[in-house]
Amino acid sequence: MSGKQVVVFLGSVLILGCLQVAAATETDNKTSDFVATDEWQTIAEGQAIPRGLHVRINLQTGLKEAKLLDESERGTSLQSQPDDQNAREARDDNEPLALDYKPDIIEESIRRVKEQKKSYAELRKAYKEFQKNFRTDGELIVQLIDQFRNFSRTPLESEMRSKLDCLENLEYLLHQIDNALMFVDNGGLDDVLLPIVVNDTNTSLRVSAMRVLGSLASNNPKAQIKVFEKNFGSHLAQILTSSGNVGEISAALHAFGALLRKFPLAQQRVLSTSGTQALIKVLQSPDVELRSKAKVVTLISDLVLEKRSVLEASKDDSEASSTMAQYVLLDFESWLKTPGYCAALDTVLTKEFLLLLDQPEVVEQFATALETTEDMCTSTWSHSSGLRHALLTVRNRYANSTDEYRLEVSQILAKLCERLFNKPKHTEL
Repeated sequence: MSGKQVVVFLGSVLILGCLQVAAATETDNKTSDFVATDEWQTIAEGQAIPRGLHVRINLQTGLKEAKLLDESERGTSLQSQPDDQNAREARDDNEPLALDYKPDIIEESIRRVKEQKKSYAELRKAYKEFQKNFRTDGELIVQLIDQFRNFSRTPLESEMRSKLDCLENLEYLLHQIDNALMFVDNGGLDDVLLPIVVNDTNTSLRVSAMRVLGSLASNNPKAQIKVFEKNFGSHLAQILTSSGNVGEISAALHAFGALLRKFPLAQQRVLSTSGTQALIKVLQSPDVELRSKAKVVTLISDLVLEKRSVLEASKDDSEASSTMAQYVLLDFESWLKTPGYCAALDTVLTKEFLLLLDQPEVVEQFATALETTEDMCTSTWSHSSGLRHALLTVRNRYANSTDEYRLEVSQILAKLCERLFNKPKHTEL
């Protein structure tokens, strides 16, 4: 072997030896225990460190470093460490599961995945069905009107449930102003409501139709005009005059009030003829329940107050002269007194006051009506011993109550009695 070859051979041996030493050193670093001190020490790649050390990354070198905790850090560290039992449980959770448990877990996972896929597929199918069957409010209204047009002209018992369902859906939909106008524009008044209210002999259908009418006309001026033009006011007045059914009278009052409120033209045309007489007829009827009579006096009271408030507001508003002119024409005093409103209300309270002892909300309705129309009926009511006895009896009953609402009603009655009978200290019955 030449000298040159010997040099190359020795150099290779030297390099190989250095690589072995470096590998051994790296292995020692990985496997040797990390001995922590109070100073920061670099953690070798893959080297294990004991628990409870302060570890950081040196931002200058990018290497991980660790040291023992300071005294101020040890309390917090001890609090945050789990106890030995929890630590063992945590280690146990990380250990490989026994082989006999793994198939169960796999099967459960597969089952859950299949259920999720099935649920997702069912949701997609339901959503597609929903899209297919989805209808806007307008489409539903037109569909319901067409359905009514397709019903037999002669009443059939088999169609009754379907008709009532249609009317119930319409009552819900027509609370919205735009929906109500769409119903009117598509002939709903002529083809659905008017035939039932005027000609149908079935009480349930008439009640449902009048509820729809009240829903349609409430706070909807354009709809009110259309209802008025179809002469529904006279038809409702006729029902109030002739019906003895509690539900029918209640539904008719609801529709009647929805048509008249904030509509002076309808008030003038309807109340000056048969409308006021119909309301007072309800008051005078012995077969009508007290709550329906309370609705009558509430409607009368609301209309009287509406006129007063408009006239008061018009004094300071020159632009409201046209509206004021319409309300000036409303002569509620003569319309109410001629058919006997004052005497009718006196009779109701005199004869039925015992029913009021447990109905404070109805008492308040009657008291408000007495206050509102007091000016036109004072000459009658102030001389009525029966009315005085009734009001004082109810007032005294409520004055001894612990219920706050009844006490408030009692105070209202006390002020009313003081004005009507001018005897504020007279409390005897």
